[in-house]
Amino acid sequence: MTDVLYTPVRAASSAAPLPLEARRVRRWFAALPRRRWEPWRDWALITLVNNAMLLAVALLQPRGLLLVLAAVPVAVGFAIGTLTVLHDAGHRMFSNRSWPNVFAVQTSTPAGLWVSHWTLKHRVHHKLSQVYPIDEATRSSSMVRLHPDAPGNRWQRAQHFYAWPLYGLAWAGELRSQLRYLRTGEVTGSETPPGGKRLASFVAEKGLCLLVLAPYAWLLGVGRLAILLLVVETLASLIAAVVLVVGHINEGLTPSSEPPGRAWAAYLVRTTASFSTNSRAMRWLTGGMTHHLAHHLRPVAVRSELPRLHETVVRDVVASTGLNHVEYPTLHQAVAGHWRRLRELGQPDVGQPDVVRPTGAGEPVAAGRLPEPAA
Repeated sequence: MTDVLYTPVRAASSAAPLPLEARRVRRWFAALPRRRWEPWRDWALITLVNNAMLLAVALLQPRGLLLVLAAVPVAVGFAIGTLTVLHDAGHRMFSNRSWPNVFAVQTSTPAGLWVSHWTLKHRVHHKLSQVYPIDEATRSSSMVRLHPDAPGNRWQRAQHFYAWPLYGLAWAGELRSQLRYLRTGEVTGSETPPGGKRLASFVAEKGLCLLVLAPYAWLLGVGRLAILLLVVETLASLIAAVVLVVGHINEGLTPSSEPPGRAWAAYLVRTTASFSTNSRAMRWLTGGMTHHLAHHLRPVAVRSELPRLHETVVRDVVASTGLNHVEYPTLHQAVAGHWRRLRELGQPDVGQPDVVRPTGAGEPVAAGRLPEPAA
């Protein structure tokens, strides 16, 4: 099994001579590896669209219900920015240095995110995915049980009904996590940076976010911008949370409380689901989360490489482990599987589920290896 090879993007030839500075810029882009070029391209588009929508709202000055309705497309843009730009920044896809990654997130999705803090948590997630309670994605309030080893309560029997609006409050949970990290410096499974470094990072990132939002606050007013961002954050959190949870909390997945050790690849197969792997549009809109297992096996691969990894690396790993890769044909069916898994986890005596594989209709069948591709 070979690793992904990154090839430079070649510039197209031109008959007309270019000025010296233009040729230099062209050579720079031509030499830029695809691993850097593709994330910056997506950042440019998302930044343009999100800031254009914010500017349109600020200029139109909507009030009341119109302000809430105007927040809906902005929320979709912020959700895409979170799934795409923040995720790329967490993997240092923009640069090995921290500040270009911070700049990319705060300019494209000014939602109060703290990139340095989120990056630490995401590294833990990739090292110990779905290991309870180390991976923060396995922990929640007592209202929702997301892991079979988490404590259960009577009211969680209905969590498959009421969990969805709580996903919209993920932004509040993230803010609480930020403040706790600022105060204690603790991220489970990670080293604790000095307090001065944490404070400087927090102030710098929040300052850059406020700087980006300042023109919109001046045009729209601080109060109406705050209401707009509150609605945007809630809807964007709901969208992003749903896309992320279906990849790790779903039927047929068997998480653990023990580190996987040498069986790391097999553990990823048991704890990661994919969906809509044939949809190019869905792959882009979800930041590549459609090919979730391929991403966990090759975290630095750009989105355009994920389909090939899905057909090669993922298939090889699944075949070598003899395990089943849980894959849903559509996001809708993946969400339905997540709903059923929430219902299972809501039972206080639930154990590890039987490994199942969803069919084209989204219903589970007996476990087994993936079928061989048709000739």
